[in-house]
Amino acid sequence: MQRSIVYILLFLVLGASACRETEVAPTVNDGVAPGAVTVTSVTNLSGAAEIFFQLPADDDVLYVKAVYTTPAGETRETKVSYYNRSLVVNGFGDTKPYDVQLYAVDKGGNESAPLSVTVHPEKPPYMLVYDSLAVMADFGGINVSYANDKEDNIAIVVLTDDSLGNFVPINTHYTNLRKGNFTTRGLPSEDKEFGIYIRDRWGNLSDTFLVTVRPLFEVRLDRTRMRAVTLPTDAPLGYGGNIFGLFDGNVNDGFYHSSDDARMPQWFTFDMGVTAKLSRLTWFMRPGFFYSLHNPRVVEIWGSNDPDPDGSFDSWTLLTTHEQIKPSGLPEGQLSNADMEAAALGETVTFPLDVPKVRYIRFKTLRNWSNGTYVNFHEIQLWGDPQ
Repeated sequence: MQRSIVYILLFLVLGASACRETEVAPTVNDGVAPGAVTVTSVTNLSGAAEIFFQLPADDDVLYVKAVYTTPAGETRETKVSYYNRSLVVNGFGDTKPYDVQLYAVDKGGNESAPLSVTVHPEKPPYMLVYDSLAVMADFGGINVSYANDKEDNIAIVVLTDDSLGNFVPINTHYTNLRKGNFTTRGLPSEDKEFGIYIRDRWGNLSDTFLVTVRPLFEVRLDRTRMRAVTLPTDAPLGYGGNIFGLFDGNVNDGFYHSSDDARMPQWFTFDMGVTAKLSRLTWFMRPGFFYSLHNPRVVEIWGSNDPDPDGSFDSWTLLTTHEQIKPSGLPEGQLSNADMEAAALGETVTFPLDVPKVRYIRFKTLRNWSNGTYVNFHEIQLWGDPQ
């Protein structure tokens, strides 16, 4: 019995040793290049092409690589393992024909003779985005809308004259959304020439779309004129919170806090002190509790010029609905640098351009970050045209 155990142990040790030797053994380079790849078909794509192929008969083929040169003289490569029967070459900036060289490479690093195949990429995604651009005046700037059907990673760059008259970038919008829009703000209400171009992840650049637009007048509304309005259906206050704290000019002190008796949805009302066509509203979360607990998450902003004293919504107009999105998507309690930076800037709600002029605002919370019954945050800022 003991002898059998010894034999078994010896067998396991030798087996393990053999495995280790196999794992670390160097690849033998036979010095012989593999045969060439055979192309079976090509499918041309937007800014790309998929090349289907057959491997040579050599047993030691490790991967296949494709090489092509851009018009700027840059050489690009794509590699796939021998398990694949196609590869995609992409990053083409136009629809011209391109010669792609295919190589089979073996485990010793020996390359086959190149096989040349011509691809004809279709219009690339960044050009399709450029074709879809639409520009219109917005409060304090311009709004750019776009379609990105390929959901490619692109940058939309906005240019205009700086204080020295240089035509320079003033905003870059990064996206891979299928469609969207964004606004570039902080500009006076006067005729101004803008340029917009698209850049993709390969460094390809579109033409520059030129347009002259007069941004709509926008100013930050005077917080010192804003006052609480208490209506019968408004959420009761608690824990030392008050509506005035939202307009004290301090994003870290003075706060709004509803009481234990409040239930979702809940709202509070205030008078802006002026009738204005609103462009945007920014609120600031409670410090130390970003994207958590009682900070608003899904809200509706309502406006009125003559609120019904019974507290109903009969005299109110829904201006917009907004959901706050945590940039990182991390679980509650975990914050990335992007989360912290976004929280410091405040959460901005953009109003549609066709909203009516109003004087009174109802801030209605449909859901907070904890799914609880409180609402608690620190500051509100408003912009628009009070003229």
